[in-house]
Amino acid sequence: MVETATGDLAVGDAVSGMTGLRLGTHAELVAVPVARLVRKPEGVSHDDAAAALFGGSTALHFLRDKAEVGPGDRVLVNGASGAVGSAAVQLARHLGATVTGVTSTINLPLVRKLGADHVIDYTTTPLSEVAERYDVVLDAVGNLTPASGRRLLTERGVLQLVVAGLGDTLRARGNVQAGAAPERAEDFAHLLQLVSDGHLTPVIDDARVGDGLEAVAVAHARIDSGRKVGNLVIHP
Repeated sequence: MVETATGDLAVGDAVSGMTGLRLGTHAELVAVPVARLVRKPEGVSHDDAAAALFGGSTALHFLRDKAEVGPGDRVLVNGASGAVGSAAVQLARHLGATVTGVTSTINLPLVRKLGADHVIDYTTTPLSEVAERYDVVLDAVGNLTPASGRRLLTERGVLQLVVAGLGDTLRARGNVQAGAAPERAEDFAHLLQLVSDGHLTPVIDDARVGDGLEAVAVAHARIDSGRKVGNLVIHP
């Protein structure tokens, strides 16, 4: 039995976690520090546990910790059908915000199902033409700049460049936020509990990329195509 910040773990437990900057999980077996692991709730599938953490921990950090989103806030999620965006829509709604999701035509029904109060089809309504103003604009695509993003903000609004390049990350200040999200075991446990309680539904791309190490290259090709929805999960 090993004691961690989120409870005791024992040999044979089903666990979930991330490896941080060490990466290295394109492998059949990987050694992970126990402090980076949490027990998987019994009612949560392995696929959902795997899909919940990356996008979920990023969205949670930006929305809850950096923007302190709460009831009454108006949140726009750009890229609402991706790994980070699909989690951000649900977490912002769970935190009490009114959520607008930006996505393509084919993914509008999904974003509505995830809980978005309003949707914008970027193929017919570019963000440059949106007249509404938001308390938080979370860009999970990378096509907003500080200038174009600030135009969408209320007087006290915050622009979150989740996938900003190095330049914008270094220059982010004031009402522009960027940078990497921490990977904390307590956040993993919180996200998995939200999944278990039905408040967060991990979105898994239905594209068949295959299983095993051979599927890794196919998965990267799917990501590079720009057509990926939510998360890709590869089985050993």
